[in-house]
Amino acid sequence: MGKSLSDWILQDEAVRKNMKYTFRKCKETDFDFIYDLKEKSFRWYVEKIYGWEEKVQIEFLKKEMAAHLQDMNMICYEGNEIGLLTFFYDEKGDACVSTFAILPEYQRQGIGTQILTHILEKNKGRRVYLQTFRENPARNLYERVGFQKYGETKTHWLM
Repeated sequence: MGKSLSDWILQDEAVRKNMKYTFRKCKETDFDFIYDLKEKSFRWYVEKIYGWEEKVQIEFLKKEMAAHLQDMNMICYEGNEIGLLTFFYDEKGDACVSTFAILPEYQRQGIGTQILTHILEKNKGRRVYLQTFRENPARNLYERVGFQKYGETKTHWLM
């Protein structure tokens, strides 16, 4: 449905001058980095709710990458991969932030704020949504940039 996330961020000169990050399309060879990122970012909660079984998590990530590789973007900072953003437009034309994770050592530096703010600005007039674990500390970031809770499940907030 139009340009990729990388294209529309990089074509915006004002944003490009101020951004601390770049994107590149995710490749199958990024599997190990993404698995490590998800373990560092989400294991504490997945373990609490479902239990963390490495074989199950590996299979889950393989299926996720097979289904959504075209929507997965590596977040890079100073040439290093530091995170993942899976972003797409759903069948209604709404924008979905499906996976958003940044390595802990790069959090609290304004990178997540910049990315989400830019996504919201580029999609003004369009619904942008995500879901997050109920206890995810990033909920504060999501609320600060403008996401509001509109529903919940046993394990997640819908924002």
